[in-house]
Amino acid sequence: MTKRPAETRDIREIGRDLLGPLVNLYLLKLHAHLLQTDPRRDRILFGLRAGLRIRSLYGTWLERRGSSLPDHAVLFKTSRLMAVKAAFKAAPDLALTALAQELDGESLDTIVRALLRAEVPSRELKRGIPPIQQQPLHEFLRRDIPEARRVRRHLRRQADLFADYLDAVAGPAERLVLVDTGWRGTQQLLLERTFPKRDWAGIYFGCIGRADILGVKPQEMSGLIFDSPEIDPENPASALILHRHLIENLFEPSFPSVEHLDRSDIEAAKHGTAVKSPVRELPDPAYEGVIDHIEAHALDSPREIATAYAMAMTRLPDMIAAPTPADLEQLTLKPRSLDLGRTGSVSVLLPAKDRYPGDSPQQRIREALWGPGQATIEFDENRRQRAQRALQAKVTRPPRTDEPTVAIITRTKDRPLLLERAARSVAEQTYRKIRWVVVNDGGDPEPVRDVLEGSLVDPGQIIFRSHPESLGMEAASNAGIRTSASDLIVIHDDDDSWEPDFLEQSVNFLNRHQGLYDGVVCHSTHIEEVISGNTVLECGRRPFNNWLHNVQTAEMAAGNVFPPISFLFRRALWERLDGFDETLPVLGDWDFNLRFLMEADIGVLPLPLANYHHRSDEGEDTDGSYANSDSGRENPHVAFNAILRNRYLRRAAREPQFATLAGLMGQAYGLGDLRSRLQTVPATPSAALDEADAGKLKKRCVAQQQELDRRWVLLQMTVTEIIRTRGLSIEAGDLIRQISSLADEYVQSTVIQPPPDFDETAYRMENPDIARAIAEGRFKTAFDHFTKFGRHQGRQRPHAEPADQQRMPADD
Repeated sequence: MTKRPAETRDIREIGRDLLGPLVNLYLLKLHAHLLQTDPRRDRILFGLRAGLRIRSLYGTWLERRGSSLPDHAVLFKTSRLMAVKAAFKAAPDLALTALAQELDGESLDTIVRALLRAEVPSRELKRGIPPIQQQPLHEFLRRDIPEARRVRRHLRRQADLFADYLDAVAGPAERLVLVDTGWRGTQQLLLERTFPKRDWAGIYFGCIGRADILGVKPQEMSGLIFDSPEIDPENPASALILHRHLIENLFEPSFPSVEHLDRSDIEAAKHGTAVKSPVRELPDPAYEGVIDHIEAHALDSPREIATAYAMAMTRLPDMIAAPTPADLEQLTLKPRSLDLGRTGSVSVLLPAKDRYPGDSPQQRIREALWGPGQATIEFDENRRQRAQRALQAKVTRPPRTDEPTVAIITRTKDRPLLLERAARSVAEQTYRKIRWVVVNDGGDPEPVRDVLEGSLVDPGQIIFRSHPESLGMEAASNAGIRTSASDLIVIHDDDDSWEPDFLEQSVNFLNRHQGLYDGVVCHSTHIEEVISGNTVLECGRRPFNNWLHNVQTAEMAAGNVFPPISFLFRRALWERLDGFDETLPVLGDWDFNLRFLMEADIGVLPLPLANYHHRSDEGEDTDGSYANSDSGRENPHVAFNAILRNRYLRRAAREPQFATLAGLMGQAYGLGDLRSRLQTVPATPSAALDEADAGKLKKRCVAQQQELDRRWVLLQMTVTEIIRTRGLSIEAGDLIRQISSLADEYVQSTVIQPPPDFDETAYRMENPDIARAIAEGRFKTAFDHFTKFGRHQGRQRPHAEPADQQRMPADD
């Protein structure tokens, strides 16, 4: 522990210079999360007390950015004690166990008076209720005595009032998002179990593990600044675990927590009346300093906010974990008011003197709200530092050597719609030790910045690089990799996506196979999609390479066997290979994979964790910036396939180690060419049909021709009627030819009903992805998909006999 020079700042400066950057980053992350909520089905609940200040700060932050609080964000009168009361009728065991855990060490008499304090006048609480004999709370509430009956009536009445209050606040919302300081999620757990018909989520400043009551834990909750039961060496803000009351003091106004509800609260919620502070707030210099910082820096870019946060984190964690006497004056702040129905307040630090026989400095350090701070007033410098190191070591997670840093490289150019999906893909990864490098290669940088600012990826983990002019795909990849520092690398193109555990599974695979593999690929899912307006529509999905069980150089010589989105590799190999070949406009990944296999092996993770997206030609913008590199009207892949093969043949003449690879590539080309030629040869029957089969085939052909003739007659009837009713001067055949030129456009804009000879059931059975899309309402019929996409994708058209040609079963 290094000795820091004394540095004196007043408390408002501490709020402005150290806590302000922390809160600014928190508000940026909170904003990104709340942007993902749906005003139609979600309600954002800022829980009192802390929610009052959090909502006010967020409103100031938004106002500075020219925006305002969303209409579906409201203040919510709740607390851990109110959650206990709310849960008493629906989940009494859970509620009482939670209360006992929170008030561990308190007497039953104290607990009973805490429960009734808000409803019973102070004088009656002292004189009207006799002292309660110590016993388990559960047993007390089962007894038929006046005091127990009174507590039960109070709890049931409050449970009913809270249910009505929640209905008034939440309205028809299906999902309720709690915003608060956080820690373990006890309140969220109680509300989830009490009101299971609504979905609950918690977005908190920080999380210190998860509450576990009777084997039940809260579900969806996120700590935005830290989320760990221990101090995480990779996240300096997690040092707040040692002094979380610093954040509680900052956000919680100086008035009691919510202890009961009445009908006026319900009426106010129904009419949207704002929740008002019950007392006039006292001056709070640290909070005022935070406001100063937010007003001055809310408009900063995500990178500037992350940089200011990083600078604050060079000072604040040391002040928390190893405070000097000067630090105590700056971080003790105001006394903490007691909650859970208890009266009075408690200082963050205890007086450094014995309170009772047997008391000791070690005991006071264990009981103080800020242990390292208590050590400072108990001991001289050397003993203080030893005690502080011991406290920090006790709650610090040892560094893990099996957690390499992953650089995720995303190349993008004028495709914000797809980049938003890529941002969600990165943000949802369960593996957190990442650096997301986004390279804007010659496009407009502002939409890219907007996507990054609105994403749920930690701004401190984002590196943004912008090129005024496009350098090309491979140069952009190399530039992004050089900008980052990491152990592993993966290319995440802006139009692809991952399953949430892709990185975790892939990193674990490489950790398990150190020395054997320097890269790993997983199986991929091919997703066909189109761009329609500002929406990406999925048309179908299928396994892309689920046959892949190992990666062989001979197979790679024939062609690339996996997309970049599925390939995680060690940075050392990229450095040894001098990166991607920047002279190649396409097929740079195939070239890199070939050279990679000349140096090292690639393992296979047989799980479909990567999604390889492909835009169909039918989309509105598949010829522009949203086109795949291999599906534009001018496909360079064909030309550069030959160029790359020829390059390796010439290289083999100069570098003997490439002779085998060049030979494999030549053989692979010959086999591929032969296969394509055979596929163009019309199939002929290997033997003559027998007379019966020939008769059936002839009969079927005649029937189909008759059906086509009948449809032609029906078409002429329809067209002739149109000409007659509209008084047109045109022949039926000419009008049919004009209408035919509009057929493709009509197919894309209209739901197409199936003809009699199209087997809807068979098409759905042969294409489960389309059956799923129909069930989800993305297509009305199987034939509708076939006409729009299936015929272009090479899907088979199933034939069915028209109903009027099917034979009826013979009568018995």
